[in-house]
Amino acid sequence: MPLASHLLVTPRLLVVEDDTMVRTMCVRLLKMQRYAVDAVENGLQALERLTQYSYDIVLTDLTMPHMNGLALIEQIRDRYPTTDTIMITAFGSIDTAKRALKMGAFDYLTKPFEIDELERTVQNCLEMRELKRLRQETERLTEMVALLQLSRTISSTLDADTQVREFMRQLYDRFQPNGIALSLHDPDLRQLTLLGQNGFDPLLVGGQAIGVTGRLNDDRIVGAHEQLVGHSQRPQEIVQVLRVQDRPVGVLQLNWDAEHLAMSENDRQLLEVFTAQVAVALENSRLYGALRRQNIETITALTAAIDARDPYTRGHSDQVTKYAVAIAERMDGDLQWIERVRLGALLHDIGKIGQPDAILRKAGPLNHGERAKMQEHPAVGARIVESVRALESVCAIIEAHHEFFNGQGYPRGLRAEEIPLESRVIAVADGFDAMTSDRAYRKGMPMEHALAVLRGGRNEQWQGSIVDVFLDVANAHGEALLSKHRVAQEPVEGSGMAPSAPPPSAAAPSAPACNGGLAWLDEPER
Repeated sequence: MPLASHLLVTPRLLVVEDDTMVRTMCVRLLKMQRYAVDAVENGLQALERLTQYSYDIVLTDLTMPHMNGLALIEQIRDRYPTTDTIMITAFGSIDTAKRALKMGAFDYLTKPFEIDELERTVQNCLEMRELKRLRQETERLTEMVALLQLSRTISSTLDADTQVREFMRQLYDRFQPNGIALSLHDPDLRQLTLLGQNGFDPLLVGGQAIGVTGRLNDDRIVGAHEQLVGHSQRPQEIVQVLRVQDRPVGVLQLNWDAEHLAMSENDRQLLEVFTAQVAVALENSRLYGALRRQNIETITALTAAIDARDPYTRGHSDQVTKYAVAIAERMDGDLQWIERVRLGALLHDIGKIGQPDAILRKAGPLNHGERAKMQEHPAVGARIVESVRALESVCAIIEAHHEFFNGQGYPRGLRAEEIPLESRVIAVADGFDAMTSDRAYRKGMPMEHALAVLRGGRNEQWQGSIVDVFLDVANAHGEALLSKHRVAQEPVEGSGMAPSAPPPSAAAPSAPACNGGLAWLDEPER
């Protein structure tokens, strides 16, 4: 059964033959096989017809006026690469056949040929075309799936650096550009920022930006991108505007040297599909980042307000963050983990917003009820942050920052690995700053005494290995890390607090060698 009966689209064939009898015979036989067949007398007519219609196969005679079959095959190969050719020759020359095959012909027929031979050669060619098409579709589908999986991976993280790094890596692997540059527009800042580039000006680095004013359109955003990265010096280039809901949000620029094969239409379509997915991911990341910064600014302001309520703890959250990040960086954590440590440290005392001044600023010890109230602040802080989606990853960190490594902390009595690692880091930083700071209810310890208490509390209040890391950091950075720049505040009028130092009875012990770290603090840190 002819292959045409299995295809959704009837194959279209062109017979190029100056011998009327042979041309008519070929057309009649091929039409009997239910192929769509046209015929012309020479190569020039064939080229004209090819400008009007798309053909699957061109069957061409070798010897014709105006343009011979080999010249026609060469033209078809260069101008119509998806069209296959079959040579028909009256000469049984092996050299002619080799030349035709070398120039890209699928096969050749020698006159006089049998009817079955013509049918079989055409059908074999069509079958090979179909197999090639299926293979290309499979490869394209495989690539599409891989790219879509990557785009989902990119979309699953809201970290812009990770997204850009993976996006550019995949583009390099698939399209092998000599140069690549990616920029993203921020409508709030009215500027276009270069997210990443390679192969352009070596002095150009990510993060550079240029203002974009006025109504944003493709020409304006491409013009701003070119001002950032300069004009390409390579002969092949694609500049694609990234769009979200038909709104330009960025620019992708790829270029190649002259010897690189031009990008096919299928590749262009693949690139468009992938970049459309990535444009959405990058825009979501930008929006998330803006919302996250806004939320952090709001909560940081609340944290500063809490610190400011007590003249003895002003700047505490910033100092704890400074210590905690230094520990986290020394532990070689990844950037996302270090960021969680930073946010958790910055917001660890946010729950104190619900504590009355009578407790926070009490000069003497807390009674039983006040102690219980004070111990609520980690859970209160977690509930406050839980309502902010951009900060939900630090809720458990905030809640557990007063848990002890041996299980004697609060609010849940977690122990060892049950405590989030970020919380264990913050606990060391928080403890050290609390010990070395003057509070309403006690005098701050000298730095060496506080470090000794940390050593004594290894694997009791604090995880021993994290204490060791902090000790290494302290030894390496000394006063540069441990110095505090806090402006003293006058006590609130009517608080019962004198503007002088805490009473002698609350002073730090003369020797820090107590039973572990637990004895340094007789009540919840405030």
